[in-house]
Amino acid sequence: MSITSFHNIALLGATGNLGSKILITLNNAGFTVTAVQRKDSTNVPNRAAKSLKVDLSSEPDLTSAFKGQDVVVSAMPYPRLATDKIWINAAICAGVKRIVPSEFSTNLENELSRALPIVANKIEIRKYVEDIAKEGMIEWTSINNGPFFLSVTWLSGWMGPSVKSKVTVLHDDGEKLVCTTTLERIGEGVAKSLLPEYAEKTRNKAVYVYSAAMSERKMTRLAEKFSGLNFEEKKSDIETVTKDAFETLEKGDKSKMMNFYIPFCLGKKYGGDFRYMAANEMLGLKELTDTEQEEMVKVWLKEMETSKS
Repeated sequence: MSITSFHNIALLGATGNLGSKILITLNNAGFTVTAVQRKDSTNVPNRAAKSLKVDLSSEPDLTSAFKGQDVVVSAMPYPRLATDKIWINAAICAGVKRIVPSEFSTNLENELSRALPIVANKIEIRKYVEDIAKEGMIEWTSINNGPFFLSVTWLSGWMGPSVKSKVTVLHDDGEKLVCTTTLERIGEGVAKSLLPEYAEKTRNKAVYVYSAAMSERKMTRLAEKFSGLNFEEKKSDIETVTKDAFETLEKGDKSKMMNFYIPFCLGKKYGGDFRYMAANEMLGLKELTDTEQEEMVKVWLKEMETSKS
C-alpha cells in the first residue's frame, strides 16, 4: 500500500480563535501552511508560510489560491452549503487531494443529533463531501470534538456553574458526561490526521478527539473547590428543554436555537460522550488528567478575576 503524504496546506479562517490554533499545530507538524484570507482582512496569520487575500465568494480566485496545495482545511465559522460549495469546488478544480470541512462539532454520527436544527447545515455539507468523495473527485476528513473546553463554555452558567451569578445549572442529575476539547487539542487532531502514518486511516472519515469527559456536577465541584464559592443549584429537565425548543421553532421563533445544544451535548441518547469511538488512542492523544483539568480551571478562575479588576 502506498503511503499518503501531504506537504502543502491551505487554511481558511487562519486568524480565528480555532483557526489560529490549527495553524500553529500544522506548522509544528512540519506542514507548509498558506493562509487564505478575505480580501479586506487586516488580520495577520501567525507563522503562516504565506498569506493570500482573495474574494472568498469567487471560485476562480479560490482555485488560483489552491493551486499546488495538497489539502484545504476550513476553520471558518457558521458553515453553509451554498458558500462552502464554492471553496470545495475550487479545491477540486485546483487538484487538491483532500479537504477538511468546518465541522468541529459533537456527535454527528448519532441519528438524534443529526435531526437537531443546529447541525442541519453541517449535515448538508457532510452529505455533499461524501457524495463527491464516492465519485472519486476528492478525499475528506472531518474533526469533531464536543463543546470547547473553555471557561466561556463551562463557567458561564450555560452548562453547569456561573461564577458571576453563583448559580449552577444541572440538567437532569448533572452527572451526564460529554467529551470536551481544548482548541489546542482540536488543532492536534487536524494535524495528526493528515500525517503520513494516519492519513490513510482518516481518509473519508469523521475523526473524533477529546481532552476530557466532563459533567456539570464535576465542573461545579471544581469551581467550588478553587473559587471558594458555594453555588445555588438550579435543576433543568433536558426533555422539557428540547420539546420547548422544537415547539418555539415550529412557530417561526428562533430565539431558543441555542437550547438545542443541551440535548446535543448532554441528552441521554445523543452520543455526547463519544469516547468509545474517539481516535485519541490511534493518534496518540492523551486525555487530560484530573490534575491537569484542575490546573485549567484554576487558570480560568484567575483570568476571570483579573478581567473584573
